[in-house]
Amino acid sequence: MSNSDQGRWPTPRTVLRYIMDQRLVVEAGTKLHGRTKDISEIGLGATVAGELSIDETVELEFFVTGSLAPFKLKAEVRYRQGFQYGFRFVNVTDQQLGIIREAMLYLQPVP
Repeated sequence: MSNSDQGRWPTPRTVLRYIMDQRLVVEAGTKLHGRTKDISEIGLGATVAGELSIDETVELEFFVTGSLAPFKLKAEVRYRQGFQYGFRFVNVTDQQLGIIREAMLYLQPVP
């Protein structure tokens, strides 16, 4: 792999990601804490202080822009590099998707 290929996904992303820096609680049998890095309609990236397995289903809890209550939803661990994780949302309701889309209106896209 050449230097220009490092850090690239094998296939292009299908949705835009937006920068989001919020506290995160991951419920995976035990509670782990971290910070979100970015969010999209289908998932989020985060730094988590703890060990999670690829394909593990967890519950994420974080605040979205414009909300006073914590936002909770299920997600699957899809990517891991050290303490950097990628989560794909699972069984997202139309209401949850609407909340995510509304929050993204106030966030900056990932360059």
